[in-house]
Amino acid sequence: MPSAKPHKGSLPEPFPYRRLTSERVGRYGVEVGELDTPQGPSQYSILHMKPFSCVLAITSARGDADGRIALVRQWRYSVGSWQLELPAGGIEPGETAEDAARRELREETGLVAEKVLSLGSVYTTVGSADECAHLFVARCFERRDPLPQDRGEQVEVVEVSRSEFERMLAEGTCVYPPAYVIWLRLQMRGLLDSWL
Repeated sequence: MPSAKPHKGSLPEPFPYRRLTSERVGRYGVEVGELDTPQGPSQYSILHMKPFSCVLAITSARGDADGRIALVRQWRYSVGSWQLELPAGGIEPGETAEDAARRELREETGLVAEKVLSLGSVYTTVGSADECAHLFVARCFERRDPLPQDRGEQVEVVEVSRSEFERMLAEGTCVYPPAYVIWLRLQMRGLLDSWL
């Protein structure tokens, strides 16, 4: 889970919270609670989601002019459109975040990660959910048949160059938040040129 302590500033302590209901809906937990605020009670909902791993996969050796980044295109019913994303998926019980990244990469693209670097984690939607994304970059030289996909998944692999990926991020063609965080962390740590 992300470990950075946010700056509190001059805010008082958080409002007291009281859970009213909690139930499972499919693969999610939905909790409804109440905040005690100076203006009176205020309802608050939290979506509980299992953590997932996300990996920026590079399909060629460093310095190769034909270096490619593997994306997946899949229909997202939640937003009613095809989305370009990085390979990602839930962490299964007993599985490490890196193991999940390697499995999802193979499952969705057929790529086998030779070298993997953790870039930490990030909460994706702190205002309403506890979903935590574990972020990785991987170098992949080997391609095998993809593993069987999860039921209901339709995934198409799309490989783009570094410049195409940067353009997609800048123009909003790829609107997948973990992609931005991975790219920014690689850039801020001075690792982009050593990986791509």
